[in-house]
Formats: sequence, C-alpha cells, structure tokens
Amino acid sequence: MLLVANGCLRQAQAATNDQRPATNMASQKSFLLEIVTPASKVFSAQVKAIIAPGEAGYFGVLPHHTNMLATLKTGHLKVETAEKTVYFAIARGLAEVMASGVKILAETAEEASTIDVERAKQAKERADRRLKEGRKQWDLERAEAALARAANRLKVVELMKS
Repeated sequence: MLLVANGCLRQAQAATNDQRPATNMASQKSFLLEIVTPASKVFSAQVKAIIAPGEAGYFGVLPHHTNMLATLKTGHLKVETAEKTVYFAIARGLAEVMASGVKILAETAEEASTIDVERAKQAKERADRRLKEGRKQWDLERAEAALARAANRLKVVELMKS
C-alpha cells in the first residue's frame, strides 16, 4: 500500500521498485527511524515500533511494514526503542516508510523531556485569548494551529509521565 500525500510521490522509491535487503528478514527486529525538521535532525536510532498521527488517524509501523507515504497532523509520536518508550510532539509533516526505515519530516518535533511546560502553557493561553478576541484582531487559523501545537506539547509531557 502506498499513500500519496499532497499529490507528491517519490518515483525513485515507489513501492514496486523498492528492493528489500537480502538479509534474513525474520531476524530484523528493529528499523531506523529519523525525525527531521527544517532546523535539524531531531532523532536517529534503531526502534522496534512507532505510532504516528496520520491525517486519517493514528497508524503504527513495525519492522517489515509495507512501503507508504502518509501525511501527518499535529499530534504525538510514540517511539519504542529496545530500552524505553519516547514521545515526541510533532506538528504536521510527512512519514515515509521504506524497507530501509522510516523518515518523519515534520514542521516541528520536540522530545517530551525537552518541552518547557511553562512556555507551552503560556502559548496555549495566548492562543485561547486570540481566538476569543476574534478575526478583527487575529488570524484565526494561525491562532487555532498555535492552540493545537501548545495543547499537543502539554499532552506529550503528560504521556511521558504516565
């Protein structure tokens, strides 16, 4: 299965052209996950599984997942490594799943342990205030997006604690 996001399809790595490595696939219990933003590579490691916030709903990826390209919405990304579970707050992007691993290209991505809770609370309050003030003062779409990002950051911190 290959999902096409925003009309973009990487022809060079279409599912029908992808060649799986000749190694014993049954012995591979992890895959490479890379999380990249315009500013930096946020994460790169072997992982056992991920759960990502797709536009059509959350989806999981395990080793040997079928190739696909999916759009991501603002939400939390759950990453299971051999040692621990890590959460990321991500804001919109793409997930490319291939035999070689998964690449998450997101507008923003923050690991839960690095989120400044006070700053996120202030951003949420500011966005709430702007929505209440209305369109004459503020661009409501931007305020709604800011509110979603701030609420998501706070949710990811709570997930990390549980």
